[in-house]
Amino acid sequence: MQRNDWLDRIEAGTVPHAILFAGPKESGQLALARRAAARYLLHTDDVNALLNCPFFQQPEDYQVKAVRDALGIVNAQAFGSGRRCILFADAHTMSEAAQDVLLKTLEEPPSDTLLLLTGIESGFRPTILSRCMILRYETEPWETIADRLEQNGVSREQATLAARLSDGIYGRAKAMLSEEAQAFRRGALDCIAQLASVSKPYAALAALCTDTIKEEGEDGSVKKTKKVGPASVDAFLDLLLSILTDVLRLKSGIRDVRNTDCAKIETKYNSTFTTAQIQGMIQVAAEAKEMLAYKANPAMTVDWILAKLP
Repeated sequence: MQRNDWLDRIEAGTVPHAILFAGPKESGQLALARRAAARYLLHTDDVNALLNCPFFQQPEDYQVKAVRDALGIVNAQAFGSGRRCILFADAHTMSEAAQDVLLKTLEEPPSDTLLLLTGIESGFRPTILSRCMILRYETEPWETIADRLEQNGVSREQATLAARLSDGIYGRAKAMLSEEAQAFRRGALDCIAQLASVSKPYAALAALCTDTIKEEGEDGSVKKTKKVGPASVDAFLDLLLSILTDVLRLKSGIRDVRNTDCAKIETKYNSTFTTAQIQGMIQVAAEAKEMLAYKANPAMTVDWILAKLP
C-alpha cells in the first residue's frame, strides 16, 4: 500500500484501531505517525496543528502509571464524543508491565480511538503485534544516501561511511554525523580496540554506556539517576557486531567492508583472532543483545560481555 493510500484510509477511519510504524527512530516513523494523527483528528498534513488539539496525546513517560493514566483518559470517554488519538513513540522501550497495560486497551479498544505506535518490531510482545496494522519503513541504496549527504555539505568520506552503516535509512545516516553520535563512536572504537589487548576496558565501557535513567519509585514518584543504560550498551553491541562481521569478510579475502574508518582495528583483529574466535565473539554479542531485550541488567551485561570475550 502506498503512503498516501494508507494516510487517506487513516483519515477516513477505515483502518484498524492500532497501527505500528515499524523501524528505527532515525527512519522517520515518528514524523509519519504524527502526520497520521493530524490526518485522523484534524484532516490536515500540518502536524503543528496537534499542539493545540485536546484530543491528541503523546506521552513521554512510559512508567506503568503514566501509560495507564494516558489510556484511562480515552477509555473513560463516552461513546459518540468524537475521535481521540494517542501516539506512543519508541513504544518498544516499554517494560513488560507497561506493555501489559497497553495490551488490555488493544484487546478492547474504545470507540473512535486510534492508537499509534512507533518502534522496532522485535521489542514488542507478539500479542501486541498481532493486534496492530504494521507499516514498515522503506530503504534506499547506500550510494543514494551518500549522494544526498554530500549534496548537503558532508565530505564524501564521512557520507560514504554513514551511508554504508545506515541500512538504507537516510535519517539514521544523518544521525550518525551528529557530534554526540561521533563522540560515542570514538569511545566505542577505543573500547573495541582494547578488547584485542590483555587489559579489558571494564571501566571505559561502563563510562561510555552511562545514561540518565528515569525510575519509578514505590510511591509512584519518578527520579533520574545515572547508570549504565540498555540503549547505549545495545548501540555498542551493534558496532561491535558490525566490525566483527567486517573481520570475517577480511578473513574470507573480501576487502569491501562497511566500517571504513577503523582499518587498524580490523587488521589487528584479523591477525590476533582465529575465524572460530571471531565467530564466538559474534555469538557472545548476539546473546548479549538478546539478554538486553529480555530486560537484563545493563551493567551486569557489560561485565558478562567482557568476561566472555577472549
